[in-house]
Amino acid sequence: MKRFGFFKKKAKTDGQPGPVPTVQAEIKTAEQTEAAEGIEKETLPHRFIIRCRYLEEQYGIVVPEIYKKFFTRFDIDENHSFYRPFWMDGTPYTDLFYTEDFVKYIMGRYMEQHAGDYEPKKFQEMMDYGKCYFLHKENRFESDWVDISFIDRCYEELGRNRDCLIIGMNIYATCGGAEFLILSGDKKGYFAGCYHGMDREIEYAGITVRYEILNHYGLISKEILHG
Repeated sequence: MKRFGFFKKKAKTDGQPGPVPTVQAEIKTAEQTEAAEGIEKETLPHRFIIRCRYLEEQYGIVVPEIYKKFFTRFDIDENHSFYRPFWMDGTPYTDLFYTEDFVKYIMGRYMEQHAGDYEPKKFQEMMDYGKCYFLHKENRFESDWVDISFIDRCYEELGRNRDCLIIGMNIYATCGGAEFLILSGDKKGYFAGCYHGMDREIEYAGITVRYEILNHYGLISKEILHG
């Protein structure tokens, strides 16, 4: 039995030797490193996603998911008019337009609280100035020289939901008007234009007011891929 055991042990060491344990460890470590590098490459955010994070952190510009998905999926030329505004240096040029629902909410709340001292001209001026003083980074309306606090209170009551507003990133502008990429509201994913004096008059809750609007909406994915 002892001789049999001896030859059995010896047979295990005869012939071609197996890998040395340290070599096996090195191979395993190399494989793990390659796998980790592969995962890192797969999960590294697209540069446009990184850019969107920068725009929000630096300027308070919130880029909708529909643009993130579209521009990361298709190889769009950076110089395309719909893509270039995201990459320009400095503060992005934006403009704000009220939605009809937001205007009606302000009108209704104003008459609830100030029906006795309502002045049409004063109310119209508040609405006109309000659209010019939206602070993206703070997500609020504020001005140091004109009182638009009532508009901001209404915005607060609506949860500071940017979809109550139409925020447009400028694509190009001329002396007669401009075109915008829509960042909020129910037209995210669209571009639209306006020209000076293009507005709408609305009567609600005993108030009549005019406010600037956008028009000529078009879907950017259709314009870029099939235009």
